[in-house]
Amino acid sequence: MSFDGPDRRLLLVSARAELLDGGLAGSTVDGVPDHVAASWRRSVAGGVPPDTVESPYTTELDFQSRLVKCARPVIDQLAEQLSDVPMCVALTDSRARILARKDSSHWIGRVLDRVQFAQGFGYAEGLVGTNGVGTVIEFGESVHIVGAEHFVDSLQAFACAGAPVRDPFTGRIEGVLDISCLADQSTPIMHSLVRNAARLIEHNLVQDRDQAQQALFDVYSRVDARTRDAVVAVGPRVVVANTAMQTLLDAHDQDTLHDHVRFLAPRHTTVDQRVDLPSGARVRLRGSTVAIGDDIAGMIGVVTLLDEVEGAVGAPALAPLHSSSPGLGAAAGSARTELRAGRPVLVLGEPGSGRFRLLEELYRLDEPAGRLVRHPAATVEQDPRGCARALTRPLPGVLHVLCDIDRLSASAGAQLLDELADPPLFVATAETQPALLALFRGCVTVPPLRHRTADLAELVRALLAELAPHREVRLSVEATRMLARYRWPGNVRELREVLACALTTRPVGVIEVHDLPARCQSTPRSVLRPVDELERDAIVTALREAAGNRKAAATALGLARSTLYRKLRQYGISD
Repeated sequence: MSFDGPDRRLLLVSARAELLDGGLAGSTVDGVPDHVAASWRRSVAGGVPPDTVESPYTTELDFQSRLVKCARPVIDQLAEQLSDVPMCVALTDSRARILARKDSSHWIGRVLDRVQFAQGFGYAEGLVGTNGVGTVIEFGESVHIVGAEHFVDSLQAFACAGAPVRDPFTGRIEGVLDISCLADQSTPIMHSLVRNAARLIEHNLVQDRDQAQQALFDVYSRVDARTRDAVVAVGPRVVVANTAMQTLLDAHDQDTLHDHVRFLAPRHTTVDQRVDLPSGARVRLRGSTVAIGDDIAGMIGVVTLLDEVEGAVGAPALAPLHSSSPGLGAAAGSARTELRAGRPVLVLGEPGSGRFRLLEELYRLDEPAGRLVRHPAATVEQDPRGCARALTRPLPGVLHVLCDIDRLSASAGAQLLDELADPPLFVATAETQPALLALFRGCVTVPPLRHRTADLAELVRALLAELAPHREVRLSVEATRMLARYRWPGNVRELREVLACALTTRPVGVIEVHDLPARCQSTPRSVLRPVDELERDAIVTALREAAGNRKAAATALGLARSTLYRKLRQYGISD
């Protein structure tokens, strides 16, 4: 069988030309596979140039990631099987960016370099049209794209078979394994080989994940055998605790402590600190991380209950921002100590996590009539010397805040350092460590909302009171549970936006699930592109209108039920 014989190539070329001329509006095209025709339409709608590859190069890719390590032996074995034919085996991440490529000959490597099918370049369908990588991610299944089935002219000399590599635990596509060669050397066995190889990589991912969890459990078992104290092991998705731990604290306090340990694990190798919990219990947490190579498997903690007469271990804690979070309380205590001593302090944390609000509350504890003056990064960038002059001329009851200083250019940062050789009292916020660490004497980190789930109910009450003063409004139990499952990438700022949106639909009374924005019904494992967000919202809306009936929702969306189920898994939609 010829996959790209003259007659079929002519059919494909004619169909594609008609599509580019504005035809082929129907759902099927004679002689063109449905997934190829659908991909062509997406390529046209996305404005993909049909005559040339325009692939961006990404500099921050991790070429030694867990996925690459698990795939490397499979890639080597597959390349050895294909060594008699000019082919390449490539692995991409979940965004179709090429992490690894192994060629059976230097010649095929040079040919593929000319179309930017190389490490670091992206082959998403929205960039280069129909292909054996990006189309796999869009289609959700393995594909074999041969010759003129490619959307872009310069790729039609090739054939590529790609298969998704899924996380065995979540079902999410972690990457794509691809075999590419010239179109006239394509064979159906490529498709079979790449699917089998992708399954082998998934098997390696299972073993790798099991190793991390096993390592965490092994250390937990050794610690538990040596002590009668409460012991807990907390990983990204697993918690193991002994009987002493389960009886020491109530369920709410335990959940709060688990969140706190997840926050600490990637930031500290060891910890020894006092932790104040929502019930009022005060415990001492002594913990150490468990690592597998460069990955953190989790943290093992030994927990003891403290009496009031015992000295505090670590920084004094406060409970600002309607919070019972130990991490936020410790950050507040440390920051207040620095402010009272007149020392500049840096507040790290994700955007929207409440960094500025924390500083505002702390400052007003000692200066009730005081105010904070913001200096956005863009303003500082334009006039760093002017900003420095403002900082060195303090006014009574005024605290200057440099916002997002990690966004400053090197030149603006250098000018600030020159002008502030002896830093006055000021504070700054940043998401990552900036180049200006020499300016500060103290640093605290505000936990993201996903590590402060114990705060959610109180934050909702406080924000509703602020957004809808003097109104009887609250969340239903089901709506509260949905918000608790959401990952809150935008933190407290996003929670406020969600509640404000819900109030436009339900200004008084009980806010139900269907009053919340569609995104709250989704818990994806990765950041979504704008086009993914639109698709997710359309699916959630269809499910709500169909009262959760998946068959009716699929019909309304024009999707096969199997496709809808795959999308539900992909976006983590709960219905």
